[in-house]
Amino acid sequence: MKKWILILGIIMVLIGASLYAYSSFEKPKISESSFTVKGNEYISKNITVSSNNFIISITNPASHSGLVMSKNVSEITNISMLSSMSMPTYTSFGNIKEYRNMARGNYSFIEFSTAKPATSITYGPTGYLVYIGYVGDFATTLLVIGGIVLIAGVVLNKNFKLSKF
Repeated sequence: MKKWILILGIIMVLIGASLYAYSSFEKPKISESSFTVKGNEYISKNITVSSNNFIISITNPASHSGLVMSKNVSEITNISMLSSMSMPTYTSFGNIKEYRNMARGNYSFIEFSTAKPATSITYGPTGYLVYIGYVGDFATTLLVIGGIVLIAGVVLNKNFKLSKF
């Protein structure tokens, strides 16, 4: 019985680690290397919003930044123009800005910064991003519980040797 606790812990940790890796690699991202630079203005690639159920999540945005319609990018030359033409955020917390309920079309994220931004943009249909979030949460739970079960299995098997396993 004690050996099965150890085996169960190992299986849970392996499944949790694989699900965690899947959720980490599945997120569609644009990194800071995808930005076009014009002086101190950084412009992301086009983000195509194909439905009303779409989320654009910006991590580590510069203080002078915003999401604009791609057709208006050429008109934005300074911070005041950016603030007047940028879309309102759905929510903003910590170092994350989130945009939802946008009209269909192409959008770009613009930042004014003196240094190369460390911004990351994640976007996709609401259901997809929520699904990936749940997979990540489930993976973390499996890793924690599997680790506890694994430790309990090793402790209960006082004569545990890997060669006997």
